[in-house]
Amino acid sequence: MTDERRQQTRERIGRRIADLRRLKGLTQEQLAQAAGLQRTHVNRIESCKYDVNVWVVQAIAEALGMTLDIVDPALADLAPLRHLTDG
Repeated sequence: MTDERRQQTRERIGRRIADLRRLKGLTQEQLAQAAGLQRTHVNRIESCKYDVNVWVVQAIAEALGMTLDIVDPALADLAPLRHLTDG
């Protein structure tokens, strides 16, 4: 993966997480606490300064009450966004 592609992925993930966090009305601190992370870690992810691994994204998704497919809206064709409680 090129550096440019890696940065584009960081930006897509960071923006999506920030947008969903705001929609839920959560602060970075609240999301971090719910996901078992440090607030600075969430900040670095949302600021696109950190290559986040799938386990961290999974923890954030669960803290938001979502499935892992929150990362990429293009996955909606394969697995629509849904709340974990929907089944």
